[in-house]
Amino acid sequence: MMKFFYGSGSPFAWRVQLALEEKKLAYEPVLLSFQAGDLRKPDYLKISPHGKVPALVDDGLALYESQAIVEYLEERYPERPLLPRDPAARARARIEELECVLYFSETFRQLGRQVFFTPAEQRDEKAIGEARAAVRKEIEQLETRATGQRRDFIAGTELTRADLTWLPFIELAARAGVDLDAGKTPWLAAWRTRMRARPSYDRSYPPHWRK
Repeated sequence: MMKFFYGSGSPFAWRVQLALEEKKLAYEPVLLSFQAGDLRKPDYLKISPHGKVPALVDDGLALYESQAIVEYLEERYPERPLLPRDPAARARARIEELECVLYFSETFRQLGRQVFFTPAEQRDEKAIGEARAAVRKEIEQLETRATGQRRDFIAGTELTRADLTWLPFIELAARAGVDLDAGKTPWLAAWRTRMRARPSYDRSYPPHWRK
């Protein structure tokens, strides 16, 4: 059975776990603690040399970096595909993955650092406001791209890795004070409701967020 190493709340780990769940693959989840230093322990560094999550071990093969892992899962376990067959549709899904993990995540980094990793008394409220505005702009751009297709999912008519990549970041942004506005982003609000209703969402929901 595969071993999946993750940290609660990591959007990069969550996208991989969503893929595992949607593909209905058997795996053993291994929850690592950031606070306890689990990611810096020698045994884990042998699997993930940069000390990050997620990581996956499958039949003796150790993988790290979420993009490499989801690509591996798609190719190694092609049943229940998470990419369309059509080359153009596959390209659209991959573009949305990159929009999220490259551009949105970089924009969000400034906000996340202030909200999640800076003591309340040391936070820069002006910087937080500016960061939230930048994140909100990225979300509104996603709304524009998605509504232009008039379809149920971010990259087309079927669920793809694009949806599984964006969902964790959208949820994380909400926890950082940039929730979806049904008035400004109605398509995304409806999409998130549909995604939350999927069994994969509940089965992969970050454990410490349930408290």
